[in-house]
Amino acid sequence: MAEHFDYIVIGGGSSGCVLANRLSADGRCTVLLVEAGPDTPPDDVPASIWAEGYLPDYFSDNRYWTDLTVTRDPVGNRSPEEAEGDLTAHIYEQARVMGGGSSVNGQVALRGIRSDYDAWEKLGATGWSYDDCLPYFRKLERDMDFDGPFHGREGPIALRRTFPEDWSTFALAFRDALEDQGLQYHDDCHSVHSEGCFPFPKNNVYGRRISTAVGYLGSAIRRRSNLQIMSETRLVRILANERRISGVELQPKGAQLQAINAGEVIICAGALHSPGILMRMGIGPADHLSELGIPVLVDLPGVGRNLQDHPLVGLGLHLKPEARMPETIKNSFLVYTRFSSGLKGCERGDMKMSLGARFDQTRIGHQIGVLRVGPDQAHSRGYVRLRSARPEDEPFVAFNLLSDPRDMERMKVGVRFAIQLLQSEQLREVGYSAFAGGYTEWIRRLGRKDRLTGMVNAVGALALDSNDFIRRSLMAIAMSGYNIERMLVDDSELERFIRDTVLGNWHACGSLAMGRADDPMACVDAGGRVIGVDGLRVADASVMPRIPCANINLTTIMIAEKLSDAIISDRR
Repeated sequence: MAEHFDYIVIGGGSSGCVLANRLSADGRCTVLLVEAGPDTPPDDVPASIWAEGYLPDYFSDNRYWTDLTVTRDPVGNRSPEEAEGDLTAHIYEQARVMGGGSSVNGQVALRGIRSDYDAWEKLGATGWSYDDCLPYFRKLERDMDFDGPFHGREGPIALRRTFPEDWSTFALAFRDALEDQGLQYHDDCHSVHSEGCFPFPKNNVYGRRISTAVGYLGSAIRRRSNLQIMSETRLVRILANERRISGVELQPKGAQLQAINAGEVIICAGALHSPGILMRMGIGPADHLSELGIPVLVDLPGVGRNLQDHPLVGLGLHLKPEARMPETIKNSFLVYTRFSSGLKGCERGDMKMSLGARFDQTRIGHQIGVLRVGPDQAHSRGYVRLRSARPEDEPFVAFNLLSDPRDMERMKVGVRFAIQLLQSEQLREVGYSAFAGGYTEWIRRLGRKDRLTGMVNAVGALALDSNDFIRRSLMAIAMSGYNIERMLVDDSELERFIRDTVLGNWHACGSLAMGRADDPMACVDAGGRVIGVDGLRVADASVMPRIPCANINLTTIMIAEKLSDAIISDRR
């Protein structure tokens, strides 16, 4: 007889670890957590993950889904077969490790603003207004800097900020330039729901990353007799008896296929993989499933649609030595700014700009300050489709960035504002030269941690600081042919730069949107239940009806906290 669990959680990422903890707290029910990547128990977290760094063990197959690619270009409604021939496929750093994105991301712990969640409720996610979500934001966090009605003090995820006393001269000059533009500084972002700038809160305590794998799956939690964790185990398929989910088939690394029965299966595989899991079991757009020979269990046309991200572009400033961040301060994300595009129909605070005191942790990266800018509430929507019915084949992912003209118009507003800041008196005093460049493949390679790349970084850093002629020659390469002076007055030059260099912010969400049962594009109800199926829920970033004005990791954890309560309530 197959083993049985009351709950099987598929995906040990930012949300899956939360659910494993909260559901197993009730000793009367059994929980199985399944993660495709390796486990990282609290006493055996690799140093690369513990450290302050971003994207640790870069693109190693024991941290990331290395076969996953995405396209950012506008694709309209073309199918993968129609679109792939003339679109560029980019590797996409999607976590494949316990803790998921919280184990590899930049550790930014922003919540978004009141209007984000009030909009969710208006879109059909009943009970998900800001006032409904705030208790769960407070529940998850242990804020080491602030107390009061907007903050939690006892949660598993510790938050702290790097305040101006420890900022680089570059960051202080940026804050002063913003204040000249009417954007005031605030210590506490949780109390700011419109325009202004503030320090990034981060789930990092004194150089130690607090992932959900650490915060929610501590040693005492792991000792629970009713909780089992299977790492390096892939989901083969979800088992169903007509429209009732009965269990899963799993493939552990180096072991035989296992069938396990479940009272309920909860998918936490993220906005790019969760839709594929549903579609492979016959839940999704009937026409697409039929094309692939997959029997249709439930025709849900919204599955895989509504995919969102934060589009952004970057501008850099080669910093004078005295303006650089001291190496003793590992935090490079210092200042987050919300401002308004002023475009008709767009809410106040609809734009964001983040300051990185250094581009990355390389020698050259320490010399470059970065401004990243874009819409904080994008209107463009993409999609996820299957390439085949085989579980080992990655899906086709089209982010469709800037396909909505409003996003391009706002991006132009944002880039011009960033250029004006870089040309302000305050920033001219701390930098040698400002430039517009893209996250090209050679820049990506400079971030790799091997001996040859280290030597290239060391020589390049010395050359940049040697004299003005060499510096200007090397920076001309970094500028990739984009002229920021011309971009201020020439729309075609500005659009060329934006289209050539736009990235997503690795904030994929919305592909299984929460909504009312009578909404034809809704995929799950307000309790995370997949519409039309019994015993199946989704509890990750894919259920967001609309992307929040913030990095999405804290929102994803909040969703798991709130849905854990809903699941426990249903059991009672």
